Amino acid sequence: MNERTIETVIGEILESVGKTVEGLKNCLFSGNKRLMNETKKAFAASLRSSLPPFIEAIQGTGKSSTDERLLALLPACQRLGIAMEDLVGGVQAMVETGVCLTDKALAEISEVMALLKDLARDTNDAISSGNTDFRTYGVTSARHIRERSTEAGLEHQERLVTGTCSPKASFLYLAVMDSLKRVAQEIGNLCEKA
Repeated sequence: MNERTIETVIGEILESVGKTVEGLKNCLFSGNKRLMNETKKAFAASLRSSLPPFIEAIQGTGKSSTDERLLALLPACQRLGIAMEDLVGGVQAMVETGVCLTDKALAEISEVMALLKDLARDTNDAISSGNTDFRTYGVTSARHIRERSTEAGLEHQERLVTGTCSPKASFLYLAVMDSLKRVAQEIGNLCEKA
């Protein structure tokens, strides 16, 4: 790997996650299909731009310690990318079908998205600084997001049982919430391993 450090590469990925989550939140509340397409394209472009350092590390003949560290992070980065793709797909399905969520469901998704955006920023700071206390905070925050997502899912099941929410909206809500939980898990893994 040439001039880009691991911290820079992971930082760019986490910055992209934060921007994408913010864009998805805006799409969810506005229902704007054009904005959804723009957010999806920006996410795809950020994925493509994150690949060259990994490709260089894989193809390198004499693997440096930096290449080895980057390659060790590749599975976590791949899982993060897959979880983000699922999140983008879930929000896109909501926007394109015009599924209406309850105010409570929207508030829960919004809360978890805000926490996730903060987690991406904080994890970037933890990795950049190398501060072990920041890393511990990042891992703890990721766990909190996963727990909050689970709680919200259980609350949502109550709304489904009482008829406040439709099965179609419930399916999409739970898919998005599950994707948010997986993104938090993988950011926590990056925070721990990077």
